[in-house]
Amino acid sequence: MSQLRTQSSGLRDYGRSLLRVAVCVLISELCVLSPELAWADNSNVGTSGAAFLKIGPGARAVGMGEAYTGVADDIDAIYWNPAGLATIKNPEIEGMHMQYFQSILYEYAAFAYPTTSYGTWGMAITNLYTNDLQARTQDTDAPTGTFSANDSAYWLSYAYPITSKLSLGANMKYIHQSLSDTASTAYAADGGVLYDTGWRDVKVGASVQNVGSQVKFANESDPLPLTGRIGASVPVLNKSLLLSSDVILPRDNDAALALGGEYTGRLIDGLRYALRTGYQTGSTVDGLSGISAGGGLTFGRVSFDFAWVPFGELGNTYRYAIHVKFGQPDQKNLTDAPHDTLKQADATRMNDASLEQLLTY
Repeated sequence: MSQLRTQSSGLRDYGRSLLRVAVCVLISELCVLSPELAWADNSNVGTSGAAFLKIGPGARAVGMGEAYTGVADDIDAIYWNPAGLATIKNPEIEGMHMQYFQSILYEYAAFAYPTTSYGTWGMAITNLYTNDLQARTQDTDAPTGTFSANDSAYWLSYAYPITSKLSLGANMKYIHQSLSDTASTAYAADGGVLYDTGWRDVKVGASVQNVGSQVKFANESDPLPLTGRIGASVPVLNKSLLLSSDVILPRDNDAALALGGEYTGRLIDGLRYALRTGYQTGSTVDGLSGISAGGGLTFGRVSFDFAWVPFGELGNTYRYAIHVKFGQPDQKNLTDAPHDTLKQADATRMNDASLEQLLTY
């Protein structure tokens, strides 16, 4: 038994070391690229492949203007900041449907499972597709046929709480795109860090997305939409209002600022509601754009969320999501900091038994 425990401890230490190295490499790349990304002059606009990777999943995060890097306290952390997965206490599953422009549909599903000793594992799939696109081989108004387009990404995620305040996380992604009779594949990684400052429940986070190979169709290759994000969040008004902000640093566009807010309250015993809104700079379309709004209802373990994002003359997008948290329902305010329980102990002094008891609280 002692030998088995020693081997288990060694495996955990090895896994933590690999995670630290992976995240440090990704965050270092973000730091190196930040000056270039922040001062971009639009010269790279339209030069990224797999642009569907820039579509954010999760009705809650999008309803808050995509200012979620410093929030990342649920399963949607897989996309926005994988380090946030380390803060969830029970398994979670989510499904989302989005009605995009011109009969384009977007689907998202994710599952996360926290363990008592080995961090949190997660997986997700995103899919953007459309059918019956008109094909033309000549300069004519008459189509010669129809074709379809299908873009998918498959995610494997892992996060670990290094201390009671600091978490690291990383994703590996397999990307597949098809357009009519041609197809392309690519591989990418994401990394993130989330830190609970311990001061007024302020959290800060950073992530880098889509570090990987190029997407190649026919004889042309395009880089993935590399993006860096730095964000913060703070609960106010007795934690009934959550405020958040993100600085977004895309490779293929100018830097942008995202601001978001979420107000939560109770309707009746066991039934809570959330109202959300956000704003993001950098929109280049004409008409109403840059804003977002949404809401949600939570009954016990189950949440239903909705988000609306207008894109000016292009039209409106709508996200509908269902989110299930297994285990005992969380009786705290939905905006409570997820590390509240961890704050009561010094992680450097915890043994395996106390850590298991804490994470299954």
